[in-house]
Amino acid sequence: MKVALIAAARCAERAIFACIPKCMTFQMMGKAGAKGCDLMDLVSRKRFGLWPVVMMTLLSVGLVNHVTIIPLLLDTAKRDAWLSVPVGFIIMLPIVAFPLHRTLVKLNGKRIDRWLNDRMPRIVAWLVIFTFICIQLMIAFATLVDVVSWTSSTYLPRTPPVVTACLFCILCLVAAASGLRTIAFLSCILLPIVVVLGDFVMSANMPAKEYSYLLPLLENGAAPVLKGALQSLSSFLEITYLLMIQHHMSKKFKSWHLVLLTFVLAVLTIGPTVGAITIFGPVEASIMRYPAYTQWRIVKVGDYIEHVDFFAVYQWLSGALIRIAMPIYIAHEFGPLRWMKRKWIGLSIIVFLFIIAATIMLKHKLAYERWEETYFWYAGVVQLAILLFVWAIPAKTKRVKS
Repeated sequence: MKVALIAAARCAERAIFACIPKCMTFQMMGKAGAKGCDLMDLVSRKRFGLWPVVMMTLLSVGLVNHVTIIPLLLDTAKRDAWLSVPVGFIIMLPIVAFPLHRTLVKLNGKRIDRWLNDRMPRIVAWLVIFTFICIQLMIAFATLVDVVSWTSSTYLPRTPPVVTACLFCILCLVAAASGLRTIAFLSCILLPIVVVLGDFVMSANMPAKEYSYLLPLLENGAAPVLKGALQSLSSFLEITYLLMIQHHMSKKFKSWHLVLLTFVLAVLTIGPTVGAITIFGPVEASIMRYPAYTQWRIVKVGDYIEHVDFFAVYQWLSGALIRIAMPIYIAHEFGPLRWMKRKWIGLSIIVFLFIIAATIMLKHKLAYERWEETYFWYAGVVQLAILLFVWAIPAKTKRVKS
């Protein structure tokens, strides 16, 4: 099904290209011939608008906000986990409105690596890009491990994890090799169904919710809430990936766009967090590994419809597909493997290393869970530091062409 959707996204690209006037087509063909590239490569590099980027963000960053971060919040803040999300959102507001937005304006559609090379020593620019790439690879790796672990413990318990990892990585490889434009259009196809299913599970579980479990507030003081807010802030800061893809965008983000996007991500976090506390109670919810998925297990519509948790498989895999394919594409675009003659070879190397690392990590799940918790503490700090560093760089280049 996912392969069919990827094919549909690519067909959409060709349909758009077919609508281009012939005179423009010949002009593009002339440019393509001059640069030694084929016509479809030129089309694949065509920029896309804000909506596809928003869709990608809601699927990619939304997965960590909707699934991954919730067990950490519940374990840290217990009953007050739902308070940590608005606190983290308030802290994030000035970050997206000023450093992130102003940095996107300064880049002005230019690749960030070339922009940095024009304003600082190449070794410093390379270190910044290398850190960005490492964060993206960590995001994709953590998502792959979570998906395979969840799959093995729920609906495919007898399938070897390495088989699940290989099959899903091949799917992500196809998406990444198709280009960021295809990933963006694929997000536009997947997200509406994900949203409808999310509203369905929220509404269906209303009779089982006991909102008195949310009180009393600050039961253990303000410290757990602040710790949870920092974890939530770390997940919000993943939208700094926009710096790596802004040169693919035909329009620029305004500050209120970013604020609204962050607000939607906060809603994606607070919804299942409140649901887990009100359905299972703060104690039981804090020891669950996948509280968002467990809410699907108790959905019941009337007297005859239940066991609809297979819809959660679509939700999870849709977000994971974008969340893995996009970092792989970014790592290939900015990394040293981009110099290979054939694009799919470099992407295959990245995917192969992911499969090996994920297979090893799945044999040490307790160590992985400790690593994941530590990662969320430090990844946000690193991303914020890089964002502030790039924001502080003057917009005008210091190099003068002779």
